[in-house]
Amino acid sequence: MENLSKVFKALSDETRLNILILASKRNICQKGISKFLGISDSAVSQHIKVLKDAGIIKGIKEGYFVFYTVNKDVFEQCLSFINFIKSDSEDYINKFDEIAKMQDFGCKNNCKTIKKCCKRRGF
Repeated sequence: MENLSKVFKALSDETRLNILILASKRNICQKGISKFLGISDSAVSQHIKVLKDAGIIKGIKEGYFVFYTVNKDVFEQCLSFINFIKSDSEDYINKFDEIAKMQDFGCKNNCKTIKKCCKRRGF
């Protein structure tokens, strides 16, 4: 889950999404991204760092240049997660309910919104 969280956070920026689209269509260098998007090299560098740290893109060095391409394995994991959410995930919910009952999260005493508490609403 931690890796998926990093991926979704990295994808929460419009510029990074544009970089991702470019890298998915062709191998492209930082300078090419900068020219295409009309932003500075340093801004592109920062966005690429976030995307690389999340494992979304990878760099392939050719001579003096690094060309970026999409890491398709990461998107397979994202699609699996999204399909899991779309599917009947009762087993996961039941497991969460069991843990909640064992640990007693203290909703009754510590809940800031008692009127809207998940226990009172039947969740």
